[in-house]
Amino acid sequence: MGYLHSALFVRDAARLPVAPSADIPPRLARDVPDHADVVPPGERTAAGQQWVIWWRRLVDQAAREARQSATPLPAGTDPDDFEARIRHRFAGRGDVFDPPDFRSLADMQQLQSAVTTTFRLSRGWSSDQPGSATEPERFAWTLVRDAAESTAADLGIPVGDINGYANVLEVEGLWTYLAGPGSALCSAAVACDPVAATRLLREVFSSGPGRAAGHAR
Repeated sequence: MGYLHSALFVRDAARLPVAPSADIPPRLARDVPDHADVVPPGERTAAGQQWVIWWRRLVDQAAREARQSATPLPAGTDPDDFEARIRHRFAGRGDVFDPPDFRSLADMQQLQSAVTTTFRLSRGWSSDQPGSATEPERFAWTLVRDAAESTAADLGIPVGDINGYANVLEVEGLWTYLAGPGSALCSAAVACDPVAATRLLREVFSSGPGRAAGHAR
């Protein structure tokens, strides 16, 4: 379970009151156990507001990782150094997602308490789900290729200068959000829908020139 899914599990399991917003996904598509009791009634509003702040930090990190995936390694770094590439790609994640204690949330105590409790629950929940060992939904390679080629043609640039990254989330319905240049979030239903997927891929590719890529997490 990735960090974006973990945050959504916290929201849904703790039944946090979160106002609808374009950048906030619908509920997780699979049933989540009710653990509303992890947040006292008097702290639920504060925890929900804090969750939105945390979610936006995580989304910013996802967009940052997308940029870093297309950014060359620092000068002098061995391109075959796997650990260096991982550090470069995921730099900053520990500042916003640091289990199991989540000390990065120390200034949001209501949320921190809910997160530390439900994070342990989410690990058991995800491993118990039927089909949990399968790969997450991904865009069909032919759709990625065609969208990259058509976008490059429209922009008048080589297809090798096209870059894009999309995190596919197991949430309900058709939902998309452009998190930053060349970076998007979307529901699994979008990745499965050729029309919706093509529309999103072209938007992502148009917003983030770089090396051609189409991924899902």
